[in-house]
Amino acid sequence: MKNYINQFYNEGFATTFYLKPLNYLKKTISDKHMYLIISKILKVIYTVLVLLFAIFILIYKLPF
Repeated sequence: MKNYINQFYNEGFATTFYLKPLNYLKKTISDKHMYLIISKILKVIYTVLVLLFAIFILIYKLPF
């Protein structure tokens, strides 16, 4: 299961929408506590966007 989670956050859309902003924040923010908070918020936002995209594609492809 850990491999699937790691794959979810390191491949596909994650390189553009999660890893690049996270790497930029790592370089610019010196406070570790603030970095952890922002990285968790970014992870939640990315997860919600991917799930909404998946639901949208499911509704678009399947006729109800």
